[in-house]
Amino acid sequence: MKKWILIIVGVIVIGIIGIGIKINSDLDDLVEALNSEHSLNEPNLIILSDSISPNEKYKFYEYQFDKGGLGYSRNFWSVIKANETDLGKGLISEGYKIIDWNENNELILKEWNPTSELKTVSKLKNGTEINGIKINITE
Repeated sequence: MKKWILIIVGVIVIGIIGIGIKINSDLDDLVEALNSEHSLNEPNLIILSDSISPNEKYKFYEYQFDKGGLGYSRNFWSVIKANETDLGKGLISEGYKIIDWNENNELILKEWNPTSELKTVSKLKNGTEINGIKINITE
């Protein structure tokens, strides 16, 4: 009888260890997804919209990240040179979103509060340059 109890306990322990290894592996994938780079090469990147400047030198992107079982991240906006992939270079400050281009190859931004918990918002001014592009703030 003791032999059967030891076998059952052994099987349970091996099962628990296997489940632990699987959970650890899944958590590594989740951490990687949550710490995604702002890059066009990121596999969890979902581009919602993009638009090239009138002079075709720059492009802006509206995007978010797929966080797996946790859903999607908030929306981000970035402006980069048309041939670049590093969205982090032209990331727009929290509290603003890109609306469109104007005829002078300037970005039109609008104040935007993605959540009611936004405490720190960088104050941008008309004429400020982000990654070489002038911005205009609209109401």
